[in-house]
Amino acid sequence: MPSKLKIISLGGSGEVGKNMLVFHYTAGEAGPEDAIVVVDSGVMFPTEEHPGVDLIIPDITYLLEHRDLVKAICLTHGHEDHIGALPFVLRQLPVPIYGTPLTLGMVHEKLTEHGLAAATEFHNYPDREPVNFGPISVEAIHVTHTLPDTVSLVLRTPVGTVVHTGDFKIDQTPVDNRICDLARFSEIGEQGVTLLISDSVNAERKGWCPSERTLRPTFEQFMREAEGRFILATFGSNLHRVQMVCDVAASLGRKVAIYGRSMKQNVATARSLGYLKIEDSLLVRVEDLANYAPNEIVILTTGSQGEPLAGLTRMSRDEHSPLRIQPSDTVILSSTPIPGNEDSVWRVVNRICRIGARMIYDHIHNVHVSGHAYQEELKMMISLTRPEFVVPYHGEPRHYAAYVRLAREMGYPEDQILTFETGQALEMDAQGVRRCEEPIPHGSVLVDGISTGGVSDVVLRDRKHLSQGGTVIVTLGLERDTGEIVSGPDLLSRGFLHPEDSSELFEEAAERVRQALEELDEHEFFDLDTLRVTIHDTVARFLRKRTNRHPVVIPVVMEV
Repeated sequence: MPSKLKIISLGGSGEVGKNMLVFHYTAGEAGPEDAIVVVDSGVMFPTEEHPGVDLIIPDITYLLEHRDLVKAICLTHGHEDHIGALPFVLRQLPVPIYGTPLTLGMVHEKLTEHGLAAATEFHNYPDREPVNFGPISVEAIHVTHTLPDTVSLVLRTPVGTVVHTGDFKIDQTPVDNRICDLARFSEIGEQGVTLLISDSVNAERKGWCPSERTLRPTFEQFMREAEGRFILATFGSNLHRVQMVCDVAASLGRKVAIYGRSMKQNVATARSLGYLKIEDSLLVRVEDLANYAPNEIVILTTGSQGEPLAGLTRMSRDEHSPLRIQPSDTVILSSTPIPGNEDSVWRVVNRICRIGARMIYDHIHNVHVSGHAYQEELKMMISLTRPEFVVPYHGEPRHYAAYVRLAREMGYPEDQILTFETGQALEMDAQGVRRCEEPIPHGSVLVDGISTGGVSDVVLRDRKHLSQGGTVIVTLGLERDTGEIVSGPDLLSRGFLHPEDSSELFEEAAERVRQALEELDEHEFFDLDTLRVTIHDTVARFLRKRTNRHPVVIPVVMEV
């Protein structure tokens, strides 16, 4: 059997978020040992289709089935869609973690909260040197993104070299002055690259992604014009933007308060490691804001995606008295909604507008730039690395289609442009790269903060039914020895129908239950499980037929 490398997507392919790629090398007859290296371990945030769900993480069944081969998890950067699943993954699969200092600092804080930091090995990538995991070596190359210390990864194997860009843009004037290491990509390209796995989330957008620095004049203008507090909401990990706003605030004589747990934690970690240059004298506590005039204050907060518990959302709902939105405030939403979050974002915007504050967002003025490469940057990455095969990653099918068109324009034939989605794999060997049809266990694990094993499909289905059809509780009292019905059946509903509209319907449903119970033989009648199933099925079928609705029916049988 010849040596081969399987590249398996457990998340991030055909979707935005939940990034996790598996590189599984299988040795030939005389080759080195088999090995697996995992790249990233991220979360996806729930939509309205996931009631009560906090996080969505990859299903790692494949990794657990091959746990003895997993050498490490290698991280590209510290955004939640790349590191957020680590506490859940490491609890089942304790392996070493590799990353840059800032990424590992953010991961360490996260794992400390979950009681896993002490038992986890943390390793920094060496500068321009590979880390060896048996037959797979991994080298990190610095790239620019919205977060400092972001890297692309070069994975070298006996069957070829893979460049995995991760999230990147080519910002020639980054806030931290650390430009993308294009020279190293060119050197790797000269050495020979078999496969480029490329960020594709902005593949539809022509030209070059604007530099983060282009936002500084905008922030200066609005901060100078603000009669009261200047409030800016962005991602808690967008540290380049945090640095820029703090620099502008310092130049205009304003103090900065940070509101939002994730942002406070990330800022503290980045400052301690030297990635944020913010003087202590610039920062004030939220509790001390009353000591300052409104026009002396800048507030940096989370909640740019309308998250229910995030800073800006709570401020718009008046849930934190020191930070109530005031009509004199200038509020900037420095982000674009993630697909699925649009309704939540606009609800927050509308609440702030009702209060009378000045609300500025991307539809009105350019107050956000992306951290992902546009078409010309994607082309440059292809030109620098000169891969034999190209594959888009970290995007939806529409982004993949745009990337495929781009690669065609650069002269790539159809058989050298591949796509794959979550649960699918590519296979690379001496003959090239192709789609692998082997079925891969995959999916999503829904986490609700309590269930360590994830929310099951049954629970999610019931939550959807409750939100759409309400619930109907059917109670029945039985005499324990004789089985005689001493009370009920009585029906009580919540979120189904108004009591005035349901009384006759429930009387008829109760009669149907009595008839169904009378048809049971003596053995079945004394089996409580059979009674409950009979009551549930009778009521659910009757209500569905009469109302065309699907409430959750809960039978309660009491023995007295």
